Amino acid sequence: MKMKIYVADPCGFCYGVKRAVDIAHLQAKGYNTSIATLGELVHNPRVVNSLKQQGVQCKTTLDEFSSGDTVIFRSHGVGPEVYEEAKRRGLNVIDATCPHVRKAQKTAAELAQEGRFVIIVGEKRHPEVQSIKAWAGKDSVVIENEDDLESLPERDKYGVVSQTTFEAEKFNLLLRMSQERRPGDYKVSRTICTATAERQAAARQLAGRTDAFFVFGGKNSANTRHLWDIASTVNSRSYLLQDASEITASMLAGATKIGITAGASTPQEIIEEAIVAMETMESLLNEHESMKLHIGMIVEGTVVDVTNDEVVVDFGYQSEGSVAFDQWVQGGTKDTVAPTVQKDDKVTLKVIASENQDGLVVLSKTRAEADKVWQELPKEFEDEKKVVTVKGLRAVKGGLTVSYNDVTGFIPASHLDLRHVDDVKEYEGKELQVSLLEINPEKKRLVFSRRNVLREERAAKNQAYREERARREEARKEALAKAFETFHEGDVVDGTIRSIVDFGMFVEIAPYVQGLVHISEISWDRSVKPADLYKVGDTVKVYIKGLDQEKGRISLSIKQLQEDPWQTAAKTLHVGDIVTGTVVRFLPFGAIVKLNDKNEGMIHISEIAPQRIEKPEDVLEAGQEVKVKVLRIDTENKKIALSITKAKEDAEKAEMKQYLGKKGTLSQGIGDKLAEVETK
Repeated sequence: MKMKIYVADPCGFCYGVKRAVDIAHLQAKGYNTSIATLGELVHNPRVVNSLKQQGVQCKTTLDEFSSGDTVIFRSHGVGPEVYEEAKRRGLNVIDATCPHVRKAQKTAAELAQEGRFVIIVGEKRHPEVQSIKAWAGKDSVVIENEDDLESLPERDKYGVVSQTTFEAEKFNLLLRMSQERRPGDYKVSRTICTATAERQAAARQLAGRTDAFFVFGGKNSANTRHLWDIASTVNSRSYLLQDASEITASMLAGATKIGITAGASTPQEIIEEAIVAMETMESLLNEHESMKLHIGMIVEGTVVDVTNDEVVVDFGYQSEGSVAFDQWVQGGTKDTVAPTVQKDDKVTLKVIASENQDGLVVLSKTRAEADKVWQELPKEFEDEKKVVTVKGLRAVKGGLTVSYNDVTGFIPASHLDLRHVDDVKEYEGKELQVSLLEINPEKKRLVFSRRNVLREERAAKNQAYREERARREEARKEALAKAFETFHEGDVVDGTIRSIVDFGMFVEIAPYVQGLVHISEISWDRSVKPADLYKVGDTVKVYIKGLDQEKGRISLSIKQLQEDPWQTAAKTLHVGDIVTGTVVRFLPFGAIVKLNDKNEGMIHISEIAPQRIEKPEDVLEAGQEVKVKVLRIDTENKKIALSITKAKEDAEKAEMKQYLGKKGTLSQGIGDKLAEVETK
């Protein structure tokens, strides 16, 4: 059955919006000075863009205007302070406020002057409501839902007005609840626009008798949303679309009766485009003709011209196609695109709108290329672990949008890194290595993960490290086994210091073969630390002191290759020598005497004095210099035995010998006595 399309009556531009748009168009032609609207003239992107192309810009504050500029107050109206500020700044003011809005503003001001607390029923953030409240003054409140009634103060007298596009039934409900919650003297002015009420009634009626219902208009338009809210209550297949490009075949599937309405700020051309799109889409669905234009269709075209605004192509349709420069390449302008395009160039394009204001079919090269990429992506990512490079675009809620082959993808914040990411913005503009997380060509959903790539890289590094460590351990074992065959205790070999620790140094004496030089085997001087003498990488000769094959340990020594300073010093001493030493400390059985820097000896208590003494301190003092005789030198145990008494006896003998050389001059009695001493 052929699909029938019904358009609600009335719908589209209301009187106030049409008046504002006409004023803006007219003034754009009459003023040479800078002209702009304060905020969007109406809530419809196409209307705003159309005005912009005619030189009517959209500015958000009066600070952006200069003296002498022309400002257009939009249909939603502004507060009295804005009029005063514009005058103070020397601006030319053109007031396009909707007459119905102006009436609501005036009514609110009058109610306030009567001493009534003004209740404005409407959407708090809507510019029209804000302008009405500005006229009502401080003694006013906006009621949007039941929760807002809590903020309604207790007063004797109230005045009530409403947003002109507010739903009548909802207004009545909130009014009744206000009167129940805050009883008093109410003066109600129903400022809902008659045209709005008629559109809402027409939409409700048509939506209830059609299979699918479409509401067209800006998605930030309050009256458009209200139309969709009303339609949704009576028809579950109600759709809120900005224009015909958002219509899909699934929305029309199975529907034989289609209803259309449009918000008060929606131009007629959007309604007409929607009808054409639905008709062509129906034709495609029924496959009646091979060449029926529809939104989303891919066509082959030939460039016929490049104008100041677009690339014009012939694609075999009854009218030519228009490709805006930013639809030729992303971010393209005339300066960047025109030099690269030649007449008769062949190009693949996608239909994104039936016709523009010049009667040309609106086409896109970038979307066609993106579609092609989307078709090829599933095959490209058959290997789910494939790693590709993407470029970070913008930080958005929940993650980062990225570009891949001119297709926009997404990386959730939790998949950006192995760590928690506090600031997603730091990834904007960066090239990132990612793998596929999810792909859905129908929904144009492409989700990547950088975290999975980093995990794979980390796992690969860990595995490589483990393999290298195992290889080195195996090589070390082989080298160590060979070392126990090659090296022998007592060998002297060259080695390289690989590490220095508190208890010594590890020296590599062959590849993968290291031995320990314990700190006690580094130097004869025990006060020296390893790091004071050596550094990692130094080459040293080492003495193999021990080989423990069972434990796989090799003990090395550097000290063994050095001459023992004790032995060297001890070579100057001989048994029988009389030398001078210093008493340094006492033992219960003797005293220690320092003989030189390296050698000390001990005097046994029996060798300290000729008579018996209790302890060494009875006859000696620490630091006292004494002459001692070397009795024994034990080089193996580094011990030297000394005697003071023997040293004294030797001295006495020497003196006696000297004296005996002159004994002929002595008396006989004394000579006999000395001879007796000499024989002892």
